[in-house]
Amino acid sequence: MKKNFLLKAILWVIQGCIVGIGAILPGVSGGTLCYAFGIYDQLLEVLSSPFKGIKKHWKMLIFVGIGGALGFVGFAGITEWLLSVNEAVVLCVFVGLIAGTIPDLWREAGEKGRGKASIISLVISFVAITAVFYVFKNVWTLTIEPGLVGWLICGLLWGLSFIVPGFSSSTLLLFFGIYEQMSHGISHLDFSVLIPLGCAMLATLLLLSKLMKLVFDKYHSVASHCVMGFVIATTIMILPSFATTIGNIISYVVAIICGAVASFFFNILCQKIRSKADAE
Repeated sequence: MKKNFLLKAILWVIQGCIVGIGAILPGVSGGTLCYAFGIYDQLLEVLSSPFKGIKKHWKMLIFVGIGGALGFVGFAGITEWLLSVNEAVVLCVFVGLIAGTIPDLWREAGEKGRGKASIISLVISFVAITAVFYVFKNVWTLTIEPGLVGWLICGLLWGLSFIVPGFSSSTLLLFFGIYEQMSHGISHLDFSVLIPLGCAMLATLLLLSKLMKLVFDKYHSVASHCVMGFVIATTIMILPSFATTIGNIISYVVAIICGAVASFFFNILCQKIRSKADAE
C-alpha cells in the first residue's frame, strides 16, 4: 500500500509539473492537461467547495501543487530558452502529449452516454475555438502593456485556461505582446508580476469553478464532448507550419510521435496505479 501511494504521489508530481510547464507554453491549456490526466474533476471540486474538496483530495493537492510550482516557476526560464532555441519542436512534443490522451478522453466523455447533442457540442466547440484563434492570429491585433493592469489581465486569462480546458492563455498573451515580459518576470521571481498575476488567477478560479462544476454535473456528456472539441482544435492550431525543410518535417513528426506515445502509456500507468490504490 505504501509503495502504491509512493508511485501515485510521484505521478501526481509529474502530472503537476507537466501542467505547470504546459501553462507556460503558447497554445497549450493548463485545463486541457488537467482534464487529460484525469485530475480536472478533483481540482474543480476543491475550487468549488474548498473545505469539502481539500478534506477529500488534500494528498493529491499537495503533490500536484509541488509539481505545478516546479513546472510553472522553476521551468519558466527553461521553457523560455527552449522556445528560443526551437519553438516548433517543443510545441510538437506538447501536441503529441495532448494527442496521446484523446482516445481516453473520448472514452471518458461517453461514460454517461453519447447522443446527438454531445456530437453537435463537439463540432460547435471545435469550430468556435478554431475561429477565435484565426481571428486573433490573422484579423484583430491588440497590445497589452506591462504593468499592474497588464499582469491582472494575465492572471485572469491564466485562470480561464485552467477552468476552461482548451482555452490557451499563453497563446493570447503572445498575440497581445506581453508574453515575453511576463515569462521573464515569473522566471526571475519578480513579485511585482507574480502577486497581481496570482491574485487575479486565484479570483478567477474561485469565481468560475462552481459554475463549471454545475455544468459538468448536470450536462456531463455534452460538456465533456465540448471540451474534446476545444482540445482537438487547440492541438491542431498550435501545430507549426510544415512548409519547411525535410529535416524539420522529420523532427516535427518524431517529436509528435514521441509525445503521443509517452502520453498514451503514461496515462495507462496513471489509471492502473489509481485503480489499484483506490481498491486498497
